[in-house]
Amino acid sequence: MSTMQQTATADRTCARCEMTTRWVANGKSAKTPPNWVEDGGLAYCLACRRELAVESVLADAPDDSTNKRLAELRSAALVEFEVERNPDRRDGEIARAIHCSAVAVGKARERVRARQSA
Repeated sequence: MSTMQQTATADRTCARCEMTTRWVANGKSAKTPPNWVEDGGLAYCLACRRELAVESVLADAPDDSTNKRLAELRSAALVEFEVERNPDRRDGEIARAIHCSAVAVGKARERVRARQSA
């Protein structure tokens, strides 16, 4: 007769989009699911973390910014977020994940490094 082991699961709801996820709670990922963060007692999924990074940059954009300039700022913010989130990840992997070019990721990586060394 075999015994069944119970696996501890946990669930979390994103504070922004209200998506709920459930995962096996083991080790250090017991508090939040992979790619989620907790900030001020609130949990955020990866999609919302990306959008929050973009919103932060757009909030600082000049009021007279053109749609083209806002799109450029949005793209740059998204790529820089991904580079900062996982700096050891290859440019091509990041590019595929967020649908941009590896060249754009390389440029963002240079901007992030410059900011960090300043």
